[in-house]
Amino acid sequence: MKSPFVILFLFIYSNLCAIDDEIHDALLLNSYHVGYNWTDMLTEGVIDGFGACSGYRIFVEYLDSKRFYDQTYLNSLKDIYKYKYRDSNIDGIICADNHAFEFFLTYGDSIWKDPVPVTFCGVNNIDDIEYDKKRYKGVREDINVKENLDLIFKFHPQTDTLVIISDETLSGKIFHQQVTDGLTNNYAHIPYINIDGTEFSDLCNKLDSLNKENKVIILLNLYSIKNSLPINLHDFGKDIFQNTNIPIYSFWDFLLDDFIVGGCLVSAHNQGYDAANLLMNMIHGKPFAKANLSTNHINTFDNNLLLKYKIDEKLLPDNSIIINKPATFWNKYKTYIVFVFTTLILLIVANILMVNHMLARRKAETKLLDSEKRLEMALNSANEGIWDYIIGNENIFINTKLAILLGYNSVEDLNLSPKNWRQFIVEEDKQKLETAFNAHLNNTTDFFNCELRMYRKNRTQGWFAVHGKITEFDSKNQAIRITGILIDINSQKDFENELKQAKEKAEESDRLKSSFLANMSHEIRTPMNAILGFSDIVTEQELETKEQHIYLHQIKYSAEKLLNIINDIVDISKIESGQLDINFVYFDVEKLIDNIAITARPLLKDNPEVSLIIDKDDKLKGYDIQTDPLRLEQILLNLISNSAKFTTKGSIILRYYLKGNESIIFNVIDTGEGIAKQYHKVIFERFRQGGKSTNKISSGTGLGLSICKSLVELMNGKISVASKENMGSTFIVELPLILIPQKKKDLI
Repeated sequence: MKSPFVILFLFIYSNLCAIDDEIHDALLLNSYHVGYNWTDMLTEGVIDGFGACSGYRIFVEYLDSKRFYDQTYLNSLKDIYKYKYRDSNIDGIICADNHAFEFFLTYGDSIWKDPVPVTFCGVNNIDDIEYDKKRYKGVREDINVKENLDLIFKFHPQTDTLVIISDETLSGKIFHQQVTDGLTNNYAHIPYINIDGTEFSDLCNKLDSLNKENKVIILLNLYSIKNSLPINLHDFGKDIFQNTNIPIYSFWDFLLDDFIVGGCLVSAHNQGYDAANLLMNMIHGKPFAKANLSTNHINTFDNNLLLKYKIDEKLLPDNSIIINKPATFWNKYKTYIVFVFTTLILLIVANILMVNHMLARRKAETKLLDSEKRLEMALNSANEGIWDYIIGNENIFINTKLAILLGYNSVEDLNLSPKNWRQFIVEEDKQKLETAFNAHLNNTTDFFNCELRMYRKNRTQGWFAVHGKITEFDSKNQAIRITGILIDINSQKDFENELKQAKEKAEESDRLKSSFLANMSHEIRTPMNAILGFSDIVTEQELETKEQHIYLHQIKYSAEKLLNIINDIVDISKIESGQLDINFVYFDVEKLIDNIAITARPLLKDNPEVSLIIDKDDKLKGYDIQTDPLRLEQILLNLISNSAKFTTKGSIILRYYLKGNESIIFNVIDTGEGIAKQYHKVIFERFRQGGKSTNKISSGTGLGLSICKSLVELMNGKISVASKENMGSTFIVELPLILIPQKKKDLI
C-alpha cells in the first residue's frame, strides 16, 4: 500500500505533467527480446517511470541481439528503423544495455535525423565507451563485487572454491573480469573454477560432474543455447541447479524467487525507472546534478534459500529485504477470520444437527483407531518406519517412527518429499537405490529391496534397509502406488563387521603362529647345529688347547642362546596358562641395578662404540621397594638386550626415578634406529616385530617384548615406548611404589 506522502507526490507530479498539453513520443530501444526477464523488468520500469505523466507515448523496439548481432543484421535493422520512423518525431530515446547504446552511437543520427535527447541504462562498461557526455545521460550499472564476495564468505565460511559460470558474450567477459579482479584484490587465497555456460547441455554435464562439497556458484551468464535457440536461465535454472545443492549467487534481482540466495543486487526495474525520469528532465531542459546516476543496489534475500543453507538472518546487512517470508497469521488470515466469525453461528447449528450422525460414526472410528494403534505399536516394537508413495504426487506419506529412526522429532521436522529425498541419501548409494526402485517398477523384481546409508538429522551416517512393493495399478496396469518400510540395520552391520574383524584376526593369528613356528624352528636349529658341529670338531679332531677353548666357548654361547629361547617359550606358556607366579618381596633396587649392569655389559661386547650408562635416583638410598626382583631383572635385561640389537654407536641408558609417591619409573633409552609410530603397539604383540632393521637382520622369537608386557601387567604396572625413526627409543616401565626404610625392614 502506498503511503500518503507517495500519493501526494504522484498527485502533484501528475498535475505538473498535465500543465504541458503537448504529447511527447519516447522510444525504448532494448538490446534483447520479449520474454527475457531482465528486458521485461527494465521495460516495466521505463513504463512506470513515464506512467505518472499522461503526456507521453512510449514506443518499444527489441534488437534481439542475443540471437543476431552481425553486420548484415545491424544494417537491416538500420534500414527498417529508417522506414518505420521516417515520418515520426521522436522526442527522446532510452538505450537499454550495451548493444542498444552501441547501435545508437553508430546509426542513431542517420535514423533519427534531428539530434534527440538520449539516456541509457544497463551498460556494463560505460567508462570504456567514448560518447558525448553532454548529450547522453544515463544510469551506471555497477555490480557490487566486493560486498557480494564479503557476504558469500560470511554466510559460507567453509567455502574452499568458487565456481564462476560465465560465457563469451561482451557482458559475460566484463562481469567475469570484475569478479576475478575482486577475488584477486580481496580473497586471493580462494581458488575458483571457470565454467562456460554458453551451451545448455554442456553446462548441465559440467555441473553433474562437479564435486559439490564446500562450493559456491557465482552465476554471470544469464542466457544459454539449447537446440540452437537461446533460453533464459531463469526459466530453466531450477531444473539445472536443484540437484547440485550448491548455494548460487549473482548480481541481479530478477534471478530471485527460489533461484539465487540473494545479495547486494542490481534492479532492472529501478534502472528503467531512473532512465525514464532522466529522459523527461532532458526533454523539459532541467539541469543535472551529476552526469550519470549511480546504480541503486538493494540487499535482497530469498527466505527459502536462507533456510535451506542455514543462514542466520542476524548475518544479513541492516535494512535487508527478505522475500518469500511467511506472513503473520493475522495479516494472512484476517479476511477469513472475519468470515469465520460471521458464519460461526450457522456452523454451530449445523454441528448440532450432525451430532447424532457423528455419534454413530464414532463407534466405528474408535474400532478403526484401536486397530491402527495396534498396528503402530507392532511396527514400533519392530523398530520399523512406514512409507507410502503415490507416483507423481508431491508428497510421500511417512509415519512418526520413520522420522525418529532418522533422528527427527516429527514427520514435519523431517519434511521428506519426492523433490528432496536425495539429500538424505549418501552420494555413493543414490544410484543403487534408484536402480532397485526402477527395477521393481519395471517388473524386473518382485519386491523393491535395498540396503543403503542415510544421513540422520545430525548429519551422521547410518545403515538402513528399504523394502517395498507396488500396491496399486491403474487401468493400463501401470504402477501408481508403492508402499514399504524402513528398517534400522546398524546393529546387523556392526555384527557383520565384528564377524569380519574376528575372521581377519583369526587368520592373522594363524599366520603369525605359522610364522612363529617356522621362525622358532630356525632359532632352535641355529644354536643346536652350532653345538653339534663344534662338539664333533672337539671330540673327533686333535686340537690345540687354544682351539679347543675357542670351540668350547662357541658351544657354551650357543647353549646359552638355546636356553634363552627355551626360557622364553616356557615363560610365554606359563603366562598363557596363568601358572606364572609373581613373588612380591622387599629388596634394594640399587643393588639390583648394579647386578643388571654387570650382566648387561657383555651384551655390548660386539658394539665397542656403545656404552652402558646407569642413572640412579638418590631418593631411594636407604629404602627398599616391593615387587618381584627376579622378574624386574628379566624385564630390564630384555629391554637392554633389545636396544643392543639396534644400536651401533652412542649409548644405552638405564635410569630409574620416583614419580611422586605413587610409582617408580624405569627407562631404557638408546640412540639406535628408532621405531616408526605405526609399530609402537605392534612390537608388544606376540610373534610380532617392528618392521625390518636397516642395520642387521632382525632375529629372535618375537616374544621378548610380549613377555615384558605380560610380566609388567602381572606386577600391576604398565609399559610403553616413545620413539621416532632414526632418533632412538625410550622404553618406559612404570610400577606401583611401595617403600620401606631398610632399617625398619631389618626389624621385620
